[in-house]
Amino acid sequence: MRRQRICLLTFDFVGPVRNGGMGTAFLACAEAFRDAGHEVTVLYPAAYTETLPLTHWRAHYAARGIDFVPLHLSGQEKEQAYGAWQWIKSRHFDAIHFHEMRGIGHWLTVAKRCGLGLADTALVCQVHSPTLWHFAHSGTFLRHLEELELDWMERSSVQGADVVIAPSRYMLAEVARMGWRLPPRHGVLPNMLPQGFPARAPADATPRPVEELVFFGRLEARKGLDLFCEAVSRLQEAGTPPARVTFLGKIAQMEGCHALAWLAEATAGWTFPWQVVNDRDVAGAREYLSGPGRLAVIASVMENAPYAVIECLAAGIPLLAPEVGGIPELLAAEDHARLLYPRNPRALAAAMGRALADGMAPGRPAVTAEGAREAWLEFQGGLAAPPAAPALRRDAPPLVSVCMGAFNRHETLADAIASIEAQTHPAIELILVDDASTSRATLAFLDALRPRFAARGWKLLRNAENSWQGVTRHHAVDASQGEFLLFMDDDNFAWPEEVATFVSAALHSGADVLTCQNQPFHGGGRPPATRARQPSLWMPIGPAAAVGAYANMMGDANMFMRRDAWDRMGGFTRDRAYFEDWEFLQAASLAGLQVECLPELLYCYRIWDGAQTAAHAADFLYRSHARALRPTLEATPEALRPALRFAVERHLAGMQVRREGFWGRGLPLSGEQMLITQFAPNGAEAMLALAEAVAVAGRAETAALLAEQACRLAPGHPEVTERAAALQSARASTSSTASP
Repeated sequence: MRRQRICLLTFDFVGPVRNGGMGTAFLACAEAFRDAGHEVTVLYPAAYTETLPLTHWRAHYAARGIDFVPLHLSGQEKEQAYGAWQWIKSRHFDAIHFHEMRGIGHWLTVAKRCGLGLADTALVCQVHSPTLWHFAHSGTFLRHLEELELDWMERSSVQGADVVIAPSRYMLAEVARMGWRLPPRHGVLPNMLPQGFPARAPADATPRPVEELVFFGRLEARKGLDLFCEAVSRLQEAGTPPARVTFLGKIAQMEGCHALAWLAEATAGWTFPWQVVNDRDVAGAREYLSGPGRLAVIASVMENAPYAVIECLAAGIPLLAPEVGGIPELLAAEDHARLLYPRNPRALAAAMGRALADGMAPGRPAVTAEGAREAWLEFQGGLAAPPAAPALRRDAPPLVSVCMGAFNRHETLADAIASIEAQTHPAIELILVDDASTSRATLAFLDALRPRFAARGWKLLRNAENSWQGVTRHHAVDASQGEFLLFMDDDNFAWPEEVATFVSAALHSGADVLTCQNQPFHGGGRPPATRARQPSLWMPIGPAAAVGAYANMMGDANMFMRRDAWDRMGGFTRDRAYFEDWEFLQAASLAGLQVECLPELLYCYRIWDGAQTAAHAADFLYRSHARALRPTLEATPEALRPALRFAVERHLAGMQVRREGFWGRGLPLSGEQMLITQFAPNGAEAMLALAEAVAVAGRAETAALLAEQACRLAPGHPEVTERAAALQSARASTSSTASP
């Protein structure tokens, strides 16, 4: 068998994570591939550990022939996944396995599709626990926009993989039902067990006495804690209680409160002893369940292919499990009637009652541990990267028209132009449109540019009146000749390979529109001299249309597109408001154009601290967000548009109250100014707080006038009167000091 270099990319791995099904699955893969002679790297991009430091686990696995590489990254999952791609792109692997959960493979699929790397690497996505599937079966509502991002990145991880594997037929059918597009090569491979389990389950089918019922799973609703407790209470009421009950698993939340507090109430009528054991790892849990007289009870609302069942079957531990999800696929068909129960309290109580009365024999697996391992090794041995579609051959490099608007910023414009002159792509024209600048220095700079532009065949145009970006960009496109268009602001700075990277990605992927990551920097000075390792402040992820209804996570106005995409969409709209880029990208995505966001920093984005505060008036921001929402409203049936508006505007109203996003970009408030916001706007307290803030700033006369108004709003109020008098006194003192 050919020796392969295999990378397992995961947020969950046994060691830093004490126990968990996905971490167990990836550990089993690592051990099986290593034992088969492959070179195995486990890439763990997070900084999280719930046990020992990550340095310990690196040494622990190195001693066992597995290269465990922690990247120690924090932040959102998309940032950690980006860091994983940056680490991977300078190395070669024959295959990379990753899970769909939390979108860890998203940037790998984009990079491969757009020709940034991985051409000879097979991307294998293992589907274990999609976010929205987990929420739906946990009774959990979506609370944060990031959860919609995760859902989209998970879909991207699956849809862009070369091969998709799930441990159950149920899960493949479920993601298809959720609208995920599976690649042509997909199938089922049963979860393997890590070392420490026997290859074959014990053959003894003799019923064993049962005295203790063991709830096996996290103490939470999704694992069926409420169902189990209600079923046990039925046994209590029927006069056939167990000798003891044990809850074996991590403690979580139940009905919005601590699970232990919930248990105190749920078990109030029990007359037998019960305990909670929450400190066992996989081996420790197996040891406990193997004790005499114990029956493992799984009560989950829904499961894919739970290790709780697999481990019990392999270790010969008697169990009961609900006939939901992929659980029936794990048991031998002849054991279904004996070990599976319809998921309701009456059926579970009856099944546990029979076990207490008659004993219970262990179950038999549908696929042995040895059989699962052989299936995985056969799959891996035959795995090869599918041939990539060749990039379109060109006799000459395509012409790219860089369309740039300018207004009264000649210093930053000079850097922007210089960055275009330094591009590595050989076929570029720059169309610069001045949006009726009024600065004499800027006008002089533009006049001086004309010979330089003429020598290159570039164009320098001017709007008759200030018209904003929509009109300005149309003016530039109308004068351009390129097959591709790159839009750029006069305060951006392109890294030298930006255009070449966009062209290559477009030709390789066939994408209509491309965006990328940016490197922010502040103020009017020179751009950074070196490239950052990772984006900061804002990381777009691509055409996530559900997210795009609420926020722009697709990319900036510094976007690259085919000319026919511009023509098809009619270009940018011409509103005098923000978010023309957000509106265009959302509309393009909903229209079926292929939009890609590259996992590369290709330009620097300048942030003008406080310079645009005056433009952030409430009506202006409302019009800007209404503009961005237009494509989504147009794609929504008219009867549902008010509901969509309500959802989006409620989200924005919350941001406004919390001073997030654009509402947090105002001038920084001092401590005194922040105090004003704590009071009702039309009351004396707010007016008095304003007076005192103004006084601190040295405006004694204004402070006194505001204090007088506060007294009129609360006549006779002793505290208001006292503080107003102090401000009046300060005014008098200032006036006397200032007199000659």
